[in-house]
Amino acid sequence: MMKELLIPVGSWEALEYAVYQGADAVYLAGKRFGARAYANNFTESKLEDAVLFAHLYGVKVYVTVNTMLFERELESVKDYLSFLDKIKVDAVIVSDLGLVSFIHAHYPRLVVHLSTQAHTFSARQLYFWKSLGVSRVVLDRELSLEEIKALPKVMEFEAFIHGALCVSFSGQCLFSYFSDGRSGNRGTCSQLCRMPYTLYYKGKRVQTEGKYLLSTRELNTSHKMKELMDSPIDSFKVEGRMKSAEYVGFITRFYKKVMKSFEVDSKEEKKLSLLFNRKFTEGYLFNDEVMNFKTSNHQGIVIGKVLEWNKSKIKIRLTDELVQEDGIRFGSEDKGFIVNYLYDDKGNLIHEAKSGDVVFVDNKVGLASKTSVLKTTGKRITQEIQGYDKRKIPIWMKVRASFPELTFWVSDGVNEVVVQKDICEEARSQEVTKEQIIKQFTRVGDTPFEVKNIDVVIDGELFIPVSLMNMVRREGIEVLQERRMNRHED
Repeated sequence: MMKELLIPVGSWEALEYAVYQGADAVYLAGKRFGARAYANNFTESKLEDAVLFAHLYGVKVYVTVNTMLFERELESVKDYLSFLDKIKVDAVIVSDLGLVSFIHAHYPRLVVHLSTQAHTFSARQLYFWKSLGVSRVVLDRELSLEEIKALPKVMEFEAFIHGALCVSFSGQCLFSYFSDGRSGNRGTCSQLCRMPYTLYYKGKRVQTEGKYLLSTRELNTSHKMKELMDSPIDSFKVEGRMKSAEYVGFITRFYKKVMKSFEVDSKEEKKLSLLFNRKFTEGYLFNDEVMNFKTSNHQGIVIGKVLEWNKSKIKIRLTDELVQEDGIRFGSEDKGFIVNYLYDDKGNLIHEAKSGDVVFVDNKVGLASKTSVLKTTGKRITQEIQGYDKRKIPIWMKVRASFPELTFWVSDGVNEVVVQKDICEEARSQEVTKEQIIKQFTRVGDTPFEVKNIDVVIDGELFIPVSLMNMVRREGIEVLQERRMNRHED
């Protein structure tokens, strides 16, 4: 099996970014039974559209049904599973033992992937889940790569390679539920591990290097891709259904490149740090330090230092570029804003400044200390991501014209469509040329396809109306598109 890049999708825009930038598969949720209740998620109508859209580009769709269920929800989840079966999702991601067993017995066509919430880390568990019809397991995030290699390969392995980590064992945290009744196993975790705490021992306060005592760093295994590619892991999963669509687009493109080259471009990694990081770690997979006691928020990148301040202005010496409409935060005070107005050292309004420049920004947060300046959002990287090209599907064409029949053949390398129409006339004054046929049949315009090659043969002196050539092309392209979208049709 080729290694799969599996991307999180929390909105339609994120789905488009993931698909266009090369995801092999996406995982998403409907409005019910997904373990990210606060993501936008998809209505059933949009879920069906998402499956068709992804399948058009050869991308698989896995739907999360990974909350722990109450007895009263059984009829509702039955209806939902029937719907997912009908729209032919590629797999459902499940954690509830009873639901796994139920799907195996009643929905034999539904492929079951076991969620990381099921806390799978041992050979005995793998054999048990295999007996219930599970075809893939999302392994515990706490496992090292060496521990994964030691497991029996009785099914496909999926593992997180990037994104947020949890301080607790996968799927076993009840902190949020016992604190305020919001259960992570019901998709409503209140993120208490990201809160500040004070440590006491035997009634006395203990001095700590930071106040975020349960907060973990952000997983980033891009520098270990060669080891991952050589491992028994089949699917590389990125966390982030709550992240922005732009983040999804960038992370897809980033890891797709790293999987091919095993090299990390320093400029691209800097952009990744700007988009989201809580300080990176290679995680439990590679026995790296996972805790970040100093902050639980996105850190961005350091771009300068405050030199002076007053009630109206902040003076900064830059060590990196700053552009109007970038977002900045001041390190020690943890305050920030969008730079609506940027001034040079003479007080003139400017659009951008470079490393080494001294600039002023408005003191909108009452800053009162010399501290580091971090960029947390970047206008230019957002524009860059929004300008990414859409993914195109390569196709090959053949056209043969022989009175009275025109035969149009089009293929994507897997599906093949042939359209035959009696539209060729004997030429009276003007005969059709190869160039004219090529021009009309390669006009695929706003479709998801791009023509890689077209072969044209004309037998005799013929005339073919342009409108009829266009009709044949549209019919062939529409049938090909339909076959790709409904590739699981029985």
